[in-house]
Amino acid sequence: MLARLLFFSIALTLPTANAQNLPADLASKYPGLRVTVKIGTKRDQVEDSFYRKTMTITPSVGIEGSSTRPMPAASMTMLVITMDTEEKYRHRREAYVVWSKETVAVPAVEVGTRRDFAFKSSQVTFDAYRDASNVGGMVYKYYVFGLRDEATNELIYFETNHSKLAALVRRSPEKREEFLKLAAKGEFPADIK
Repeated sequence: MLARLLFFSIALTLPTANAQNLPADLASKYPGLRVTVKIGTKRDQVEDSFYRKTMTITPSVGIEGSSTRPMPAASMTMLVITMDTEEKYRHRREAYVVWSKETVAVPAVEVGTRRDFAFKSSQVTFDAYRDASNVGGMVYKYYVFGLRDEATNELIYFETNHSKLAALVRRSPEKREEFLKLAAKGEFPADIK
């Protein structure tokens, strides 16, 4: 019997600022805007412990616009969300915290060539066992990111890797502001629908 292999090519289109229902005046200020959010994580064993780990969380963002047009000043906010491992594995409940929140200025430039911005890294410690013996700790789970026009303070780009939150803000764009206003070390909702 002859086996046939089929290969499929799928083109993925990432959201751009223009795809996020920007008013025309803001869309024209940021032509060709491309935003790349990256969250680096590195796990290390805690010395003298076979179940405890540390995780270093390193957020960064790349911003690029039209190579022939200026890009005005903006600001960006990054929220790093962690999950409580004891609640998840011992008590079978979801519990999240805004582990860190930072706003970084994006200076205006004459042409929108790619620029990379690093946010402060942070470190968490957690129990790596996923069972009822878990003694707790925090582990990276999600990010929430927003880019604002500095002159108007209007949100021009929003992104998250939380699938339920992404679906919620597609239905109700005004919710983006609600999540970007959450305070560092505060609770992050576990019941997003």
